[in-house]
Amino acid sequence: MKMSALVSVLALAGCVAPPPEPAPAPAPAVPVQVECGVASPPGCREPAVPPALVTWEQKIKGEIDQAEALRVRAVEAMSALPVKQRISGSKTTTTEQVFSSSQSPATRGMPVLDAVSLDLPWAAKSRQEHKDAMVAIKDIATMMADNRGGATIFVTVSPRDLRAKKVNTNSGTAPTEAGNPVEVKKSADKNVPPGIEHFVIQAKPWPSRID
Repeated sequence: MKMSALVSVLALAGCVAPPPEPAPAPAPAVPVQVECGVASPPGCREPAVPPALVTWEQKIKGEIDQAEALRVRAVEAMSALPVKQRISGSKTTTTEQVFSSSQSPATRGMPVLDAVSLDLPWAAKSRQEHKDAMVAIKDIATMMADNRGGATIFVTVSPRDLRAKKVNTNSGTAPTEAGNPVEVKKSADKNVPPGIEHFVIQAKPWPSRID
């Protein structure tokens, strides 16, 4: 073998082949978001709220605010009377109702007005302040009836007051100026303390389908 060929072989034997270039890293997978629903995965995309439900939510919130303002008006009407002649208990309660719209398959739960309750003492029955509070109660029932197509005023007294003929249990229905019925139902309940008329004003449910 010629020296030049041997040198070439030895030179090649001492060379290290260059390392292969690393393969490019795979692009990170982009997660596909699905709309939230029953048993939805974490990070799901909440569906857009249909405009009809947004408008409806504002309406039912306005009803809650109006009922609360009327309840406060009734309480304040008797607040200057002696303690035993004032409204001793009152509250505005809400409940959860689920609504849907033809604009979207999504549904939405919202707090809605359930009832307004007030305890009026018999001792103030002949006072103008009591009459003013009763006007506020009538206004609550009228507002509910006109919003929802009907309302009921439940009036409960103690059996002792009923036996004393302080109140009768005659019930009846009268329309609002808009023609919606307000029903009055009277009864006795041993859980109501003597000397108190317990009022609960309640409306018909809202329709669950909003279009």
